[in-house]
Amino acid sequence: MVIALLIALQLAGAAAPAGPLAELPPQVLEPGRCALFLWDKSSRQRIVMLSANPAALRGRIDGQMTDLPLASASGTAVMGFAPSARYRSASRQFDVALTILPTGSGGAVVRDGSLTITEADGSALVIPVAGILGCT
Repeated sequence: MVIALLIALQLAGAAAPAGPLAELPPQVLEPGRCALFLWDKSSRQRIVMLSANPAALRGRIDGQMTDLPLASASGTAVMGFAPSARYRSASRQFDVALTILPTGSGGAVVRDGSLTITEADGSALVIPVAGILGCT
Protein backbone atom coordinates (compact mmCIF):
# COMPACT_ATOMS: atom_id res chain seq x y z
CA MET A 1 0.00 0.00 0.00
CA VAL A 2 2.78 2.44 0.90
CA ILE A 3 4.66 1.60 -2.32
CA ALA A 4 1.56 2.22 -4.42
CA LEU A 5 1.08 5.60 -2.73
CA LEU A 6 4.73 6.56 -3.36
CA ILE A 7 4.46 5.57 -7.03
CA ALA A 8 1.24 7.58 -7.40
CA LEU A 9 2.89 10.63 -5.81
CA GLN A 10 5.90 10.33 -8.10
CA LEU A 11 3.72 10.09 -11.20
CA ALA A 12 1.62 13.03 -10.08
CA GLY A 13 4.76 15.11 -9.61
CA ALA A 14 6.02 14.51 -13.16
CA ALA A 15 5.37 17.75 -15.01
CA ALA A 16 4.57 18.01 -18.69
CA PRO A 17 6.86 20.12 -20.86
CA ALA A 18 6.01 23.79 -20.83
CA GLY A 19 4.27 25.78 -23.52
CA PRO A 20 3.83 24.58 -27.10
CA LEU A 21 6.55 21.90 -26.83
CA ALA A 22 5.93 18.20 -26.30
CA GLU A 23 8.56 15.58 -25.57
CA LEU A 24 10.87 15.00 -28.51
CA PRO A 25 11.01 11.33 -29.53
CA PRO A 26 14.41 9.63 -29.96
CA GLN A 27 16.30 10.97 -32.97
CA VAL A 28 18.70 9.22 -35.33
CA LEU A 29 21.80 11.14 -36.45
CA GLU A 30 23.52 10.51 -39.75
CA PRO A 31 27.20 9.49 -39.45
CA GLY A 32 29.49 12.47 -38.95
CA ARG A 33 26.71 14.72 -37.60
CA CYS A 34 26.53 16.44 -34.22
CA ALA A 35 23.45 17.38 -32.21
CA LEU A 36 22.75 19.23 -28.99
CA PHE A 37 19.76 17.84 -27.11
CA LEU A 38 18.03 20.05 -24.54
CA TRP A 39 15.88 18.87 -21.64
CA ASP A 40 13.30 20.92 -19.76
CA LYS A 41 14.73 21.00 -16.21
CA SER A 42 11.22 20.93 -14.67
CA SER A 43 9.70 18.02 -16.56
CA ARG A 44 13.05 16.34 -17.32
CA GLN A 45 11.79 15.67 -20.83
CA ARG A 46 13.85 16.08 -23.99
CA ILE A 47 12.22 19.02 -25.76
CA VAL A 48 14.47 20.10 -28.64
CA MET A 49 17.42 19.02 -30.75
CA LEU A 50 19.77 21.61 -32.20
CA SER A 51 21.82 20.67 -35.25
CA ALA A 52 24.87 22.51 -36.56
CA ASN A 53 24.79 21.51 -40.23
CA PRO A 54 22.27 22.53 -41.31
CA ALA A 55 21.79 24.89 -38.36
CA ALA A 56 18.27 24.22 -37.10
CA LEU A 57 16.08 23.59 -34.06
CA ARG A 58 13.91 20.46 -34.17
CA GLY A 59 11.00 20.02 -31.79
CA ARG A 60 7.48 18.74 -31.48
CA ILE A 61 5.76 22.11 -31.61
CA ASP A 62 1.97 22.18 -31.25
CA GLY A 63 1.98 18.42 -31.82
CA GLN A 64 3.92 18.52 -35.13
CA MET A 65 7.58 17.64 -35.69
CA THR A 66 9.06 20.93 -36.86
CA ASP A 67 12.50 22.05 -38.04
CA LEU A 68 13.18 25.77 -37.68
CA PRO A 69 16.17 27.39 -39.40
CA LEU A 70 18.73 29.40 -37.49
CA ALA A 71 17.96 33.13 -37.80
CA SER A 72 20.98 34.47 -35.89
CA ALA A 73 23.74 33.37 -33.53
CA SER A 74 26.42 34.99 -31.40
CA GLY A 75 29.25 34.04 -29.11
CA THR A 76 32.16 31.65 -29.50
CA ALA A 77 30.87 28.38 -30.91
CA VAL A 78 31.63 25.07 -29.21
CA MET A 79 31.72 22.17 -31.66
CA GLY A 80 29.64 24.24 -34.10
CA PHE A 81 27.03 25.45 -31.60
CA ALA A 82 26.81 29.11 -30.55
CA PRO A 83 25.94 29.86 -26.92
CA SER A 84 23.27 32.32 -28.06
CA ALA A 85 21.00 31.52 -31.00
CA ARG A 86 17.61 32.50 -32.40
CA TYR A 87 15.26 30.34 -34.47
CA ARG A 88 11.98 31.57 -35.97
CA SER A 89 8.67 30.18 -37.14
CA ALA A 90 5.85 32.21 -38.68
CA SER A 91 4.29 32.88 -35.27
CA ARG A 92 7.07 32.36 -32.69
CA GLN A 93 10.66 33.11 -31.89
CA PHE A 94 12.84 30.56 -30.05
CA ASP A 95 15.94 31.94 -28.31
CA VAL A 96 18.50 29.69 -26.67
CA ALA A 97 21.10 30.96 -24.20
CA LEU A 98 23.50 28.23 -23.13
CA THR A 99 26.69 27.65 -21.21
CA ILE A 100 28.30 24.89 -23.28
CA LEU A 101 31.16 23.07 -21.52
CA PRO A 102 33.37 20.70 -23.56
CA THR A 103 33.89 17.34 -21.84
CA GLY A 104 37.22 16.49 -23.48
CA SER A 105 35.78 13.23 -24.80
CA GLY A 106 34.35 14.52 -28.07
CA GLY A 107 31.20 16.00 -26.56
CA ALA A 108 29.92 18.75 -24.31
CA VAL A 109 27.33 19.38 -21.62
CA VAL A 110 24.96 22.23 -20.87
CA ARG A 111 24.38 22.55 -17.16
CA ASP A 112 22.79 25.99 -17.33
CA GLY A 113 20.69 27.40 -20.10
CA SER A 114 17.33 28.73 -21.14
CA LEU A 115 14.95 28.42 -24.05
CA THR A 116 12.71 31.46 -24.44
CA ILE A 117 9.63 31.13 -26.61
CA THR A 118 8.19 34.48 -27.66
CA GLU A 119 4.72 34.56 -29.21
CA ALA A 120 3.62 36.98 -31.94
CA ASP A 121 1.75 39.06 -29.31
CA GLY A 122 5.01 39.58 -27.39
CA SER A 123 4.25 37.24 -24.50
CA ALA A 124 7.15 34.96 -23.60
CA LEU A 125 7.82 31.73 -21.76
CA VAL A 126 11.30 31.02 -20.37
CA ILE A 127 12.18 27.35 -19.89
CA PRO A 128 15.30 26.42 -17.87
CA VAL A 129 17.20 23.74 -19.81
CA ALA A 130 20.14 21.39 -19.53
CA GLY A 131 21.66 19.41 -22.36
CA ILE A 132 24.23 17.16 -23.91
CA LEU A 133 26.11 17.52 -27.18
CA GLY A 134 27.36 14.52 -29.06
CA CYS A 135 28.48 13.43 -32.51
CA THR A 136 28.21 10.19 -34.45
